[in-house]
Amino acid sequence: MRIVFIFFLMVFLGACTSSLKVISVKNDTKIKKEGVFYFLPKTMIAIDVSIKETRYFKGPFFEYSSKFTGINNVIQENKVEYSLQNIKYNVFSIPDTSKLYYIQTSKLAKKDNFIIDLDDNGNILALNCDGDFVNNSSNNYKNIKNISQNVNFDDFEHFAVGNTQVRTDTIIEKMIVDTITIEKQILQHKIIEKSLEDKARDAANYIELIADNKMKLISGYQEVNYDKNTLAMMILELDKQLMDYTSLFTGKTFEQDLTFQIIIDPSKIEQNDFLFSINSNSGLNFNEDSLMPTNNYYYSIIPEKYTDVIPVTKMEKKKSYRSLLYSIPETCVLNIFNGNANLVISEKVFISQLGTIGILPENVKKIIFNPLNGSIKHIEK
Repeated sequence: MRIVFIFFLMVFLGACTSSLKVISVKNDTKIKKEGVFYFLPKTMIAIDVSIKETRYFKGPFFEYSSKFTGINNVIQENKVEYSLQNIKYNVFSIPDTSKLYYIQTSKLAKKDNFIIDLDDNGNILALNCDGDFVNNSSNNYKNIKNISQNVNFDDFEHFAVGNTQVRTDTIIEKMIVDTITIEKQILQHKIIEKSLEDKARDAANYIELIADNKMKLISGYQEVNYDKNTLAMMILELDKQLMDYTSLFTGKTFEQDLTFQIIIDPSKIEQNDFLFSINSNSGLNFNEDSLMPTNNYYYSIIPEKYTDVIPVTKMEKKKSYRSLLYSIPETCVLNIFNGNANLVISEKVFISQLGTIGILPENVKKIIFNPLNGSIKHIEK
């Protein structure tokens, strides 16, 4: 009697644990019973390229800088230069549409535990696990948007330098009355536009005036006992004015960091595939530089073939399974290098679509998957 009871209990438990049915979904698959869809993740690689953009603006009076200020090293043309600062990579996941599965929940017994965690895209994260534990392992990919300032080449103000001046002409009229010569002086005032040299001279004079006022303020020439903070603020304002007027001769330089993102789909093995090129005049380009190969950057994805030793489960003809399917990613080496074969990045990455698929045991109680590649992180039987 005891043997019969134990046999009955084993059959009953076996029926509970084997009640899970998972269907591989294809284009022609017909779903007739209630359930839950889930994807296995597809690994993607985001390459973040940081570039420094430097804009040079010539001052409106650069031609007279040496004459009026004695400064010879000034910006003489408007131009933009770019330089590569940094290259980083980030791994994230998207749903692999070729690996869509359907769990029939109608066959589950009411007392069976069934808690499935999916991310926003439908990738499977865990089964029968605590939500907080799952959230700690979520996909931390962040999309980077390029933000740049809009700076124009004519971004100069002439401040107190006026564009016009008053010209006074003296006109002498001679009148002869009965052998008497009478001279009459007439002053004629006209408003005319200043020449560029006159404007430069005025700006240089104003620079001298600002420097003189600063010196008087520092030396206490005005014999006024200014508060410490007030004095510092006044000197700071004079320094700002001095820099602004000096830039009318020397020019201005603006720098900003630009970040571009390139998405790689590593679904196949790549060797020396072109990524981007960087030019000091045009910045980031997606065409190879044939004149300067050193400006080109490439990437390669080299699998270490660890999954080759894993026995492949015969899944081709099967349409349904009695347990969940999961990814076994391939370990690969991501290399990024320039045209001189100088390595910038050489790191190991785990790519699910270059690996294989496994089937879980039927009596698994809890499991947590890696959200980036679908591999097993934690399992309980």
